Amino acid sequence: MNAMTHSMRSLLAALPLLSFVSPGCDPPKPPVGPLPPAYTSNQITDPALLDVTEEVQTWTSQQADDGQKPLYSHAEVLSPVPIVQPYGVGVFQQEVRLPVIFTTGPGWNSLKLAEKEAAVALAYREIAVRLQALNHEPALQPTLTVQTPQGMELAWINRLDPGGKNVHGDD
Repeated sequence: MNAMTHSMRSLLAALPLLSFVSPGCDPPKPPVGPLPPAYTSNQITDPALLDVTEEVQTWTSQQADDGQKPLYSHAEVLSPVPIVQPYGVGVFQQEVRLPVIFTTGPGWNSLKLAEKEAAVALAYREIAVRLQALNHEPALQPTLTVQTPQGMELAWINRLDPGGKNVHGDD
């Protein structure tokens, strides 16, 4: 009986050790391939829209003043977001917009106010034309923000002002 108790105790003591060894006996699992992004709400996943994003950033980097100083030091295109636009008293409409943020560069300060207005209007139209070519339904519209390197907002455009006053705080 004593020998049986001793062997039973030895077996019970060995069981936890066997649990450490047994997972190593499983056949190797195949490697997991690349996984899709888990959270895509803040990413642009449409390949055509990614192309437009790259085109806008390239176009922005080519804009310069007469002295060939860049007008914009940085362009950032964020993922499309739904926004609510007011259209009168108590009337609202939801739209999906593409936020685009330009940071002014060294050439910006050399422009006169009228030239700044023209540059911002040209940038907005350039982005809008590229988005129209995507043929999204409903049409994807840009929201252009122009800011200084310090973060001061100079323009925030959902639609061009018919009076031509789109740049603020840079008079």
